[in-house]
Amino acid sequence: MKYNSLSTGNTYKLKDLFSKDNKIIIPDLQRDYCWGTTQNSDGNNLVKAFLSNLLNNTDKDLNMGLLYGYEAPLGHIQLCDGQQRITTLFLLLGMLNKKADNSFRRFLISETEENDDWEPYLQYAIRESSLYFLSDLTRFFFIEGKDLNVSDIKQQSWYFLDYDFDPSIQNMIATMKIIEGEIKDINCLEFGKFIIEKLSFLYYDMENRTKGEETFVVINTTGEPLSATENLKPLLISRQPKEKQKVCAEKWEKWEQFFWKNRGENDTADNGLKEFFRWIMLLSLDSDSDGFKQIQKNGIFKFDLNINFDTVNMYFDIVSKKLFPNDGAALFPNNKKWLSPDLDGNGQITWFRILPIIQYLYRFPDALEKDVWRVRMLFRNLAMISNVQKAIKEALPEAIRIINEMPEKDVCSILQLENISKIVISDEVKQKLQILSNHPQRENIEEYFWKEEENKIWSGEIKPMVQWSMTENDFDFELFKNYAEKFNKVFHDTLEYNELDITRRALLTRDLNGYPRIFKGYTNYSFAWDYDDWHTLIFDNIEQFKSFFDALDLNDIYKAQEEMISSNPTDKNYDEFVKIPDLLGYCEQKKIQWWGDELGWTLIKGDRASGDYANLKSYKLYLEMKDTIKECYLRFYDAKKDSCVAIDETQKCNTWAIDVWHSGGDNYALQLFRRNESAENAFSDLPIKLGLSWNGERYEKKDMKKDDAINITKEIIASLME
Repeated sequence: MKYNSLSTGNTYKLKDLFSKDNKIIIPDLQRDYCWGTTQNSDGNNLVKAFLSNLLNNTDKDLNMGLLYGYEAPLGHIQLCDGQQRITTLFLLLGMLNKKADNSFRRFLISETEENDDWEPYLQYAIRESSLYFLSDLTRFFFIEGKDLNVSDIKQQSWYFLDYDFDPSIQNMIATMKIIEGEIKDINCLEFGKFIIEKLSFLYYDMENRTKGEETFVVINTTGEPLSATENLKPLLISRQPKEKQKVCAEKWEKWEQFFWKNRGENDTADNGLKEFFRWIMLLSLDSDSDGFKQIQKNGIFKFDLNINFDTVNMYFDIVSKKLFPNDGAALFPNNKKWLSPDLDGNGQITWFRILPIIQYLYRFPDALEKDVWRVRMLFRNLAMISNVQKAIKEALPEAIRIINEMPEKDVCSILQLENISKIVISDEVKQKLQILSNHPQRENIEEYFWKEEENKIWSGEIKPMVQWSMTENDFDFELFKNYAEKFNKVFHDTLEYNELDITRRALLTRDLNGYPRIFKGYTNYSFAWDYDDWHTLIFDNIEQFKSFFDALDLNDIYKAQEEMISSNPTDKNYDEFVKIPDLLGYCEQKKIQWWGDELGWTLIKGDRASGDYANLKSYKLYLEMKDTIKECYLRFYDAKKDSCVAIDETQKCNTWAIDVWHSGGDNYALQLFRRNESAENAFSDLPIKLGLSWNGERYEKKDMKKDDAINITKEIIASLME
């Protein structure tokens, strides 16, 4: 990775801040973004006044003042002051990018190989909703949403209702609405160049979070830095009876020693201890309390000194002896990093996975290992589910409540609880618990459920497979195993293998609901590429996929699929994709675009807007011609608007050339020319003989049917090769 580390006293342009693998972080010590709805002393909106100043000074280099921050970890600049200006400029750059044909995309997201999650340069760590919104906004609105207006944002699938209650998000939307009006009549490309080239900031390095928090307090005149854990030790121990204080001090030393051994890349045990105390507070507070919500919002908490020291030590024993023992079996053997988070601590998804287990062991200290493991697997599985992740603000306290109200140590006793949120305990979860509760093969079924739930296509939800395995309201375990084996033979590894195209083509014959479809974005139809695509497709076509898998033979998983392909009627939609494997083969990530009735479908070779494209009918023409024209060099030229069959005399000798392409409807066009010189009068009477006309640069013939285009091309080649 390459970073632009910042140094005190240096001046940096916006293009320096938003570059390489840098991330500009708005940390949890910051308040919400507020400029969108805030007025200055003159009664004018801050954003409008800010924009006016920029628009009136585009002929100057402008210094935008000081940025205070610290770098942790490498390449991540945590802003202590400058949030409002940087956020406004990032939103402005995004809006300009929409109107400047993605000219500033590289200043919105890092396009290095390491950044495959579309993470923007600006990230909000104030709360997860702000973080997710800004990420989706950058990709689906600034980069891929060219035709969308700000008023369309709340209607998009990536905009969630919770965002209505996030003040930073609402102020960002208000800011973009103002920007949209202010830039509608300007040259957005030139103004964008001014923004990235002419605006600069003077940077002051605060070195670390502690100094950053102190600076934030001074600058903003409100708030109080969080006490370090070393300051908590005397406060907590002094609250204990005098006769117990020595023992408590010894226990504290054990805590510090444990978190020191598990400090990871941290210099001290402090981050681990602080995270441990944060867990205790989350488990101790009422989920409706301000303290619980504050921790969810930004991780900041005030430790309750009235919590019994022995209670804290019981939680420590659970964490150190059951969850993360330094020797012996651990419940989370692959997640020790949870004990050594960065300064900001773990996120809510991690808390969702770990806190219910801690509380379960606190409530049921004598629970059998298999009972503990069942609870662990339940919440591991739930944490993979998209709906749980999106609603984690509600799911986290609900998970803790469920554990606190479980009537028995068996996880199936959750079925006895009432008024449980379906976000956490969905109908699918209930059905699985009901199947397991009294089944004589419970442990075997659990193992199969856990294994399938971990498949990245299912991502925790195996409702279709369970539904396929029900016979007259009874669960058929053998049937489930059969479906699981077939499923894993069809979908395996990273899904990037050629044989999966056979499945895509076979599925086109099964009358699926919406296949291909637009899974993400606004223009690209997909035959399913990502795990999420397959998940969505299967859940929308549960019965059709059951029928599909019923038709497959475990001994030859592709035989029935080939029969589906060969027997598909030629007049059926997408039959050309079914019958011609090279079409999906061209689409590296299985995406196509509809370019209207005249041009029809366009194949997309790569996954970027600047990638190669192929008009479907032109590419079919190429496939047909390359099998029949052998005497010269023939290739396909793929370009966004001008894809064609390109023919040269030989691969090395190109004294003459022919381009042939689909020109709209049922029509095709052809051009004859020389590569390195004027072609007029260079082909004797051949053009006249074949009805080609001179267009000033090339000989051409338009409005031909496909067979005519092929035949004339062959005649030209035969004449030129004599």
